[in-house]
Amino acid sequence: MAKQRIIPWLLVPLLLGGCLVTERDLQVQRDMLDLTRRLDGVERNLKLVQEDTAGGVKARFDGLTRSQAELQAGLDALRVDTQGTQGRFDDLERADADLRQHLTLLKDELGLQVADLDQRLARLEQGADAATASAPVPSANELYEQALQTIRDQQDFVAGRTQMEEFLKHYPADSRAVNAAYWIGETHYAEKAYDKAILQFEEVAQKYGDDPKVASALYKQALAFDALKDRKSARLVMKKVVERFPLAEEAKMGKEKLKEWGS
Repeated sequence: MAKQRIIPWLLVPLLLGGCLVTERDLQVQRDMLDLTRRLDGVERNLKLVQEDTAGGVKARFDGLTRSQAELQAGLDALRVDTQGTQGRFDDLERADADLRQHLTLLKDELGLQVADLDQRLARLEQGADAATASAPVPSANELYEQALQTIRDQQDFVAGRTQMEEFLKHYPADSRAVNAAYWIGETHYAEKAYDKAILQFEEVAQKYGDDPKVASALYKQALAFDALKDRKSARLVMKKVVERFPLAEEAKMGKEKLKEWGS
């Protein structure tokens, strides 16, 4: 295109009838050539810009297309995951319902078993009560001596305690009732169940007042407190023995203990 423009302008001087080319004409020609070159450059730049613009738009369009495709793929994957999660949640709900139903059935079954056991236990208790009622009760002397022998000679504290309790149940007004109550405390003390021994000896002291056996009960109660590392309570109870039963053997032993304990 540039050459086509240049040629007609170069022929102008020739067409003027062979006139001499002046400096002005040469300058005009040079200007025309310069303008032509500049026009060609502008056209080339415009073409490059058009090509670059078209390529950039296409590239951005392709990028957007890929991004849309990737987003759609992500959405499809998320939809699949959601469906899978919902399926697992449904499975858990069904399993929970089955477990609840099983527990309900198990509870009902256990309830029936407990009710049956209660009925059996009630029948056994009735039979035991009937057997006890029909069995003859030993005399007070027999029962007391048997319990005393079981505790002192056989060292069977559980059986002896049970026998002493039976003695108190059948013969609460017997003169040896205070002794029986005391020996129950002794069995706890021998088993080193000092807290139970303290309570039993306190019951003897409260129930039988100034009976001489109370001195023994309080003395042993003080020793039980000392065994539990409660020296303060032990001193208080031992002083009570000395003050309430000054003539008893336990009072003499109590004074020795108080000296030993630093009182």
